Amino acid sequence: MDDLRASLVSVLGHGDFPLLMGAIVRLVAQGEPVALDRLADEAGLPLDRVESWLHGQPGTDWAEDGRLLGFGLTQRRTPHRFRVGNRVLYAFCAADTLFFPPMLGEKASVESTCPSTGQRIGVELTPEAVTSVDPATAVVSQASLHFDMTDIRANSCDHGHFFASLDAAAEWRRDHPDGAVRPIGEYFTVGLAASRELGWAAA
Repeated sequence: MDDLRASLVSVLGHGDFPLLMGAIVRLVAQGEPVALDRLADEAGLPLDRVESWLHGQPGTDWAEDGRLLGFGLTQRRTPHRFRVGNRVLYAFCAADTLFFPPMLGEKASVESTCPSTGQRIGVELTPEAVTSVDPATAVVSQASLHFDMTDIRANSCDHGHFFASLDAAAEWRRDHPDGAVRPIGEYFTVGLAASRELGWAAA
Protein backbone atom coordinates (compact mmCIF):
# COMPACT_ATOMS: atom_id res chain seq x y z
CA MET A 1 0.00 0.00 0.00
CA ASP A 2 2.88 2.34 0.71
CA ASP A 3 3.94 2.28 -2.95
CA LEU A 4 0.50 3.48 -4.05
CA ARG A 5 0.49 6.20 -1.38
CA ALA A 6 3.90 7.42 -2.50
CA SER A 7 2.79 7.41 -6.14
CA LEU A 8 -0.38 9.36 -5.35
CA VAL A 9 1.58 11.97 -3.40
CA SER A 10 4.13 12.25 -6.20
CA VAL A 11 1.51 12.78 -8.93
CA LEU A 12 -1.03 14.84 -6.97
CA GLY A 13 1.61 16.92 -5.24
CA HIS A 14 2.92 18.42 -8.47
CA GLY A 15 3.07 22.22 -8.75
CA ASP A 16 -0.09 24.15 -7.84
CA PHE A 17 -2.28 21.05 -7.96
CA PRO A 18 -2.67 20.44 -4.19
CA LEU A 19 -3.71 24.03 -3.46
CA LEU A 20 -5.97 24.22 -6.50
CA MET A 21 -7.74 20.90 -5.97
CA GLY A 22 -8.34 21.53 -2.29
CA ALA A 23 -9.99 24.84 -3.14
CA ILE A 24 -12.01 23.38 -6.04
CA VAL A 25 -13.45 20.61 -3.87
CA ARG A 26 -14.36 22.93 -0.99
CA LEU A 27 -16.10 25.47 -3.23
CA VAL A 28 -17.77 23.11 -5.72
CA ALA A 29 -19.16 21.13 -2.76
CA GLN A 30 -21.24 24.16 -1.82
CA GLY A 31 -23.43 23.35 -4.81
CA GLU A 32 -23.23 26.58 -6.83
CA PRO A 33 -21.04 27.51 -9.83
CA VAL A 34 -17.75 29.03 -8.70
CA ALA A 35 -16.29 32.31 -9.95
CA LEU A 36 -12.61 31.91 -10.79
CA ASP A 37 -11.52 34.96 -8.81
CA ARG A 38 -13.12 33.42 -5.73
CA LEU A 39 -11.37 30.13 -6.47
CA ALA A 40 -8.03 31.92 -6.83
CA ASP A 41 -8.54 33.64 -3.46
CA GLU A 42 -9.47 30.34 -1.80
CA ALA A 43 -6.43 28.60 -3.26
CA GLY A 44 -4.06 31.47 -2.56
CA LEU A 45 -2.93 31.46 -6.20
CA PRO A 46 -2.78 34.14 -8.90
CA LEU A 47 -5.95 34.31 -10.99
CA ASP A 48 -4.05 33.93 -14.25
CA ARG A 49 -2.48 30.66 -13.10
CA VAL A 50 -5.86 29.28 -12.04
CA GLU A 51 -7.46 30.30 -15.34
CA SER A 52 -4.59 28.89 -17.39
CA TRP A 53 -4.61 25.52 -15.64
CA LEU A 54 -8.37 24.96 -15.77
CA HIS A 55 -8.77 26.16 -19.35
CA GLY A 56 -5.84 23.92 -20.29
CA GLN A 57 -7.72 20.84 -19.07
CA PRO A 58 -10.28 19.70 -21.71
CA GLY A 59 -12.32 17.84 -19.09
CA THR A 60 -13.16 20.86 -16.94
CA ASP A 61 -16.91 21.42 -16.46
CA TRP A 62 -18.04 25.00 -17.10
CA ALA A 63 -21.29 26.88 -16.64
CA GLU A 64 -22.55 28.94 -19.58
CA ASP A 65 -21.46 32.15 -17.83
CA GLY A 66 -17.87 30.95 -17.50
CA ARG A 67 -18.00 29.97 -13.85
CA LEU A 68 -16.63 26.60 -12.77
CA LEU A 69 -18.97 23.63 -12.31
CA GLY A 70 -16.24 21.22 -11.41
CA PHE A 71 -13.01 19.38 -11.84
CA GLY A 72 -12.73 16.06 -9.99
CA LEU A 73 -15.82 17.00 -7.97
CA THR A 74 -18.51 18.46 -10.20
CA GLN A 75 -22.07 19.75 -10.23
CA ARG A 76 -22.65 18.08 -13.61
CA ARG A 77 -24.02 14.52 -13.66
CA THR A 78 -21.59 11.62 -14.01
CA PRO A 79 -21.92 7.89 -13.19
CA HIS A 80 -20.62 8.52 -9.64
CA ARG A 81 -23.10 10.34 -7.40
CA PHE A 82 -21.65 11.94 -4.27
CA ARG A 83 -24.04 13.16 -1.56
CA VAL A 84 -22.76 15.37 1.25
CA GLY A 85 -25.20 17.03 3.62
CA ASN A 86 -28.28 17.85 1.55
CA ARG A 87 -26.28 18.40 -1.63
CA VAL A 88 -26.00 15.96 -4.54
CA LEU A 89 -22.78 16.26 -6.50
CA TYR A 90 -20.83 14.00 -8.83
CA ALA A 91 -17.28 12.80 -9.37
CA PHE A 92 -15.14 12.28 -12.44
CA CYS A 93 -13.98 8.87 -11.20
CA ALA A 94 -14.82 6.37 -8.50
CA ALA A 95 -11.55 6.75 -6.60
CA ASP A 96 -12.04 10.52 -6.35
CA THR A 97 -15.11 10.03 -4.16
CA LEU A 98 -12.94 8.39 -1.52
CA PHE A 99 -10.76 11.50 -1.22
CA PHE A 100 -13.58 14.01 -0.79
CA PRO A 101 -14.87 13.27 2.77
CA PRO A 102 -11.43 13.86 4.34
CA MET A 103 -11.01 16.99 2.21
CA LEU A 104 -14.43 18.34 3.28
CA GLY A 105 -14.40 17.06 6.85
CA GLU A 106 -17.93 15.72 6.38
CA LYS A 107 -19.77 12.42 6.14
CA ALA A 108 -20.83 11.43 2.64
CA SER A 109 -22.48 8.69 0.64
CA VAL A 110 -21.58 7.46 -2.83
CA GLU A 111 -23.73 5.65 -5.36
CA SER A 112 -22.46 4.20 -8.61
CA THR A 113 -23.05 1.23 -10.92
CA CYS A 114 -20.72 -1.63 -11.77
CA PRO A 115 -19.97 -1.26 -15.50
CA SER A 116 -19.67 -5.04 -15.88
CA THR A 117 -22.72 -6.32 -14.00
CA GLY A 118 -24.98 -3.27 -13.79
CA GLN A 119 -25.22 -3.80 -10.03
CA ARG A 120 -25.73 -0.75 -7.79
CA ILE A 121 -22.81 0.00 -5.50
CA GLY A 122 -23.24 2.10 -2.38
CA VAL A 123 -20.54 3.42 -0.07
CA GLU A 124 -20.92 5.33 3.20
CA LEU A 125 -17.96 7.33 4.49
CA THR A 126 -16.81 9.60 7.27
CA PRO A 127 -13.70 11.77 7.02
CA GLU A 128 -11.78 9.00 8.78
CA ALA A 129 -13.20 5.72 7.49
CA VAL A 130 -15.42 3.74 5.14
CA THR A 131 -18.37 2.67 7.28
CA SER A 132 -20.38 0.65 4.75
CA VAL A 133 -19.86 -0.95 1.33
CA ASP A 134 -22.71 -2.63 -0.53
CA PRO A 135 -22.02 -5.18 -1.85
CA ALA A 136 -19.21 -5.97 0.57
CA THR A 137 -17.18 -7.48 -2.29
CA ALA A 138 -17.02 -4.19 -4.23
CA VAL A 139 -13.66 -2.88 -5.42
CA VAL A 140 -12.37 0.32 -7.01
CA SER A 141 -10.08 0.67 -10.02
CA GLN A 142 -7.19 3.10 -10.36
CA ALA A 143 -5.63 3.59 -13.78
CA SER A 144 -1.86 3.79 -13.99
CA LEU A 145 -0.57 6.98 -12.42
CA HIS A 146 1.90 7.35 -15.26
CA PHE A 147 -0.38 9.21 -17.65
CA ASP A 148 -0.37 12.31 -19.84
CA MET A 149 -1.35 15.23 -17.56
CA THR A 150 -2.57 17.35 -20.47
CA ASP A 151 -6.03 15.76 -20.16
CA ILE A 152 -6.37 14.26 -16.69
CA ARG A 153 -10.05 13.41 -17.08
CA ALA A 154 -9.70 11.43 -20.31
CA ASN A 155 -6.36 9.81 -19.53
CA SER A 156 -7.01 8.83 -15.92
CA CYS A 157 -10.41 9.71 -14.42
CA ASP A 158 -12.53 8.09 -17.13
CA HIS A 159 -10.92 4.73 -16.33
CA GLY A 160 -11.81 4.74 -12.63
CA HIS A 161 -14.85 2.66 -11.68
CA PHE A 162 -16.47 0.75 -8.86
CA PHE A 163 -16.92 -2.95 -9.64
CA ALA A 164 -19.17 -5.35 -7.77
CA SER A 165 -16.29 -7.77 -7.18
CA LEU A 166 -12.77 -8.59 -8.23
CA ASP A 167 -14.16 -11.04 -10.79
CA ALA A 168 -16.36 -8.29 -12.27
CA ALA A 169 -13.21 -6.20 -12.77
CA ALA A 170 -11.37 -8.95 -14.68
CA GLU A 171 -11.82 -7.39 -18.13
CA TRP A 172 -10.76 -3.96 -16.84
CA ARG A 173 -7.63 -5.53 -15.35
CA ARG A 174 -6.78 -7.15 -18.68
CA ASP A 175 -7.24 -3.82 -20.47
CA HIS A 176 -5.24 -1.87 -17.86
CA PRO A 177 -2.28 -4.08 -16.91
CA ASP A 178 -0.50 -1.16 -15.25
CA GLY A 179 -3.55 -0.17 -13.20
CA ALA A 180 -4.73 -1.41 -9.83
CA VAL A 181 -7.96 -2.83 -8.41
CA ARG A 182 -8.34 -2.71 -4.62
CA PRO A 183 -11.01 -3.18 -1.96
CA ILE A 184 -12.72 0.14 -1.30
CA GLY A 185 -11.73 0.33 2.36
CA GLU A 186 -8.11 -0.39 1.51
CA TYR A 187 -7.99 2.32 -1.15
CA PHE A 188 -9.60 4.81 1.22
CA THR A 189 -6.89 4.15 3.81
CA VAL A 190 -4.18 4.78 1.22
CA GLY A 191 -5.94 7.89 -0.06
CA LEU A 192 -6.38 9.26 3.47
CA ALA A 193 -2.67 8.90 4.15
CA ALA A 194 -1.88 10.64 0.86
CA SER A 195 -4.40 13.38 1.61
CA ARG A 196 -2.74 14.11 4.93
CA GLU A 197 0.64 14.44 3.25
CA LEU A 198 -0.85 16.78 0.65
CA GLY A 199 -2.49 18.96 3.29
CA TRP A 200 -6.00 17.94 2.29
CA ALA A 201 -7.01 16.27 5.54
CA ALA A 202 -6.35 16.77 9.23
CA ALA A 203 -3.42 14.78 10.57
